[in-house]
Amino acid sequence: MLKGDEKGALARVPFSILSKNRVFDLLKNEFITLGCFLMPLILRSVSHKGDKQMTFGGMTQANTTQRHEYFESNGVFSRNRENSNKLFRRTATVKAGTENMILNALPGELRDALAPSLRPVILTKEQFLYQEDDRLDFVYFPESAVVSEFKILEDGRMVEIAVTGKEGAVGLSSVYSESHLAPNFTQVSQAGTAKKLDARTFERLLRSNEGLRHELSRFVDMYIRQISQKAICNMYHSVKERLCTWLLMIQDRCGRNTLNLTHEQIARTLGVYRPSVTCIAQDLRRDKLITYSRGGISICDRRGIQDTACTCYSELRSATPNWTVG
Repeated sequence: MLKGDEKGALARVPFSILSKNRVFDLLKNEFITLGCFLMPLILRSVSHKGDKQMTFGGMTQANTTQRHEYFESNGVFSRNRENSNKLFRRTATVKAGTENMILNALPGELRDALAPSLRPVILTKEQFLYQEDDRLDFVYFPESAVVSEFKILEDGRMVEIAVTGKEGAVGLSSVYSESHLAPNFTQVSQAGTAKKLDARTFERLLRSNEGLRHELSRFVDMYIRQISQKAICNMYHSVKERLCTWLLMIQDRCGRNTLNLTHEQIARTLGVYRPSVTCIAQDLRRDKLITYSRGGISICDRRGIQDTACTCYSELRSATPNWTVG
């Protein structure tokens, strides 16, 4: 735990001149407390931008996972039957292995021990896995799905604080918090597959397996880096740079060239007005970096998007080896 004088010193030092290494050293073992420390910085930095934040709608989706009939188009799962002639029915098959990097890195014996408890699930776009203060009964290990964590204020403003895909896990507060309650809203950004594990089973295995604790600690370190970097990014970088960084982060995690995104969704995530996103998207399309249509954005020139993105992307990507995109 942080000592009282360390907390006081940390609170008095402006974040812009605080050494990131110092942040990591002081807060690595403060996984839950870190969000509370950085959240005001993220929210304040977003509110200082020229664009105001948007309200967040669509909060009524039930916090349940059910089996339905799904359709797929360009790797995107959907329950929407509209324009069904352009979609084809897909029967989900369960692979023997997994694309999740944490699970893949485990020793074979431990993977075999986990296998009976891992349930394959399909996560649909904008599905809520948890809402704030929900009980964390499951841990999710995304494979092709991408999940965003949001903090939503009473007045409807929101900000994304982290994005997780195949490199990590969602719901880890169940083993780091005595309350076992979700600290943030957690919503699916890109539909896809994941493995689902009962939180109590996961906690029991974590206590008894050093290999699992080691792999999880690596992800926790990346998670801390991401939250820290987002505070800097929201404070100092332009909306265009942040948008390009976010598109690259999403593509890294889902592995698709075409991302199932709308301008409204991007605006909510970045905390800006939708017209700002539309203008930037038009500029990127004019420069032949992306193309877009209703409900989808395709990255045509990844190198060009990287050149336009802020340095936060390279900082975060260097901490996550073995990406298969780019």
